[in-house]
Amino acid sequence: MPTSQPPSSAPGGPATTGPPEGVAPADSGGGAATATPTVSSFGPGEAGLLVLLSLMWGLSFLFMEVALREIGPFWIVAGRTTIGGLVLLTILLLRRRRLPRGARLWGRLLTLGLINNAAPWTMLAWAQQTLPSGLAGLLMAIVPTSTLVVAALVGLERITTRRLAGLLLALGGVGVIVAADIEQPGRVAAVAVVVLATMLYASGAVFAKSRVSGHAPPLALATGQVLTAAVVTVPLALVVDGPVALPGLSLATVASVTALGAFGTGLAFLAFYTLVARVGATNATLTTYLIPIVAVIAGAVVLDERLGPSALVGGVLILIGIWLAQRPPGPARSSPTRPGARGAATRS
Repeated sequence: MPTSQPPSSAPGGPATTGPPEGVAPADSGGGAATATPTVSSFGPGEAGLLVLLSLMWGLSFLFMEVALREIGPFWIVAGRTTIGGLVLLTILLLRRRRLPRGARLWGRLLTLGLINNAAPWTMLAWAQQTLPSGLAGLLMAIVPTSTLVVAALVGLERITTRRLAGLLLALGGVGVIVAADIEQPGRVAAVAVVVLATMLYASGAVFAKSRVSGHAPPLALATGQVLTAAVVTVPLALVVDGPVALPGLSLATVASVTALGAFGTGLAFLAFYTLVARVGATNATLTTYLIPIVAVIAGAVVLDERLGPSALVGGVLILIGIWLAQRPPGPARSSPTRPGARGAATRS
């Protein structure tokens, strides 16, 4: 059945595995699940949470860039998922909640952990060996449009003229970015890998919406998802990147991987689900517009990255395209009703 918005997934974050918009997560309060209306507008607390979440996810690109100076992509993701999973598990236990149950559900969480965490994070870290962190953050902004495409392909969404225009505009933004590096095959390949990573995020969001959502409280699902990703990525890191001598790593590398796991994964997931419970999934994905801005500023200030005019123009086109693709339809015009017909028209 078509939905008013595509399944939500923010760049660098979890697929929305929580309840529908307007219903609080089952573990957001103290006891049983309760259906409570979400806040219709952002208050100071919700706005602060949105900015904090955008900072945690936006700075993730910077942390990856720093960590890549000493360790490989697989170890970055292995550290991120392990630390993030332990943080989420600690929060879950402190709240006296339980992990998901059932082999079938854990199998789905393993699938979700692979396509929504392990694979795209590894691809992004690999691409950042070639791309500046700010540019990677700009490209990851197309996650919502990728999600719309995947949702339309499986029949969950309908592509309207306005959404098609948004998709084409976002794709044009990526084209503008790639055009500046067309003579550097390595950078073009890295851009393609990032775009493919957004498609995996999108697939994860659709899979979570159809196969995982509602089978356990959102925090429990997020914990299981990240822990299963860690179980896969740690052995892969040992095989692909080889053992890492922890005492030999610099403080900057250790701090960056720790921040990626604790903040960019663990606490960010908690903040995201809290925001969804308060303002709804659609409003929570406003982080999409803030994350690339944070990534670009952090890369320029900390790493002295300088993005060319084409990257900035392409980024603007991507953000406008996202806005068009995500913008909800306007209210339908109400046709005049005959006297006595209003009650029948409003009952549903």
